[in-house]
Amino acid sequence: MKVLAILIIAVALVIMVVPQFTNCEANKDDSATAMSSTGTTIMASSALPSAPPSDATTASAAPTASPSAAAMPYRMMKCYWTAHAEIVAGVPLIAIGILLFFARRKETTRVLGILTAVLGVLTFLLPTNIIGTCLNDQMVCNTEMKPVLLICGGITVALGLAVLVIGEMKRENGSGRATPA
Repeated sequence: MKVLAILIIAVALVIMVVPQFTNCEANKDDSATAMSSTGTTIMASSALPSAPPSDATTASAAPTASPSAAAMPYRMMKCYWTAHAEIVAGVPLIAIGILLFFARRKETTRVLGILTAVLGVLTFLLPTNIIGTCLNDQMVCNTEMKPVLLICGGITVALGLAVLVIGEMKRENGSGRATPA
């Protein structure tokens, strides 16, 4: 059971760390964005398309509704939020691994196995259905982050089911031996 606990902790670390470096926002140059006074990220003026030239006839017209460079908010990509949401799935998995390392009772291992499988399904669903990744299939989040998360989610579900099965084979007193038939 201790080996499964260590494997769960290792997979949880992969689930938490890999998306932080393989989302589309991770490798962007920080000089292209600036923080506004309200804490929202805005694009720098050099990264924005320039405004169309205006002539004398349009200069006297009402002001256009296009926002200025300092007021245009920059929206983070979906994979950025998926990467941060995977931390929410990874932290409880680390806690489950630690608890499983010291667990002795059948009921405890049963519950920890179920929770591990549920968090594995959550890891699988975050980049596919819940938040998603970028629409372009060639982006780093779709070529690296998503496959790693899908594999880790499947491994986590398998580890949770293994903990559940091994936990069911335990005796009530906490020994690892199955009861004789």
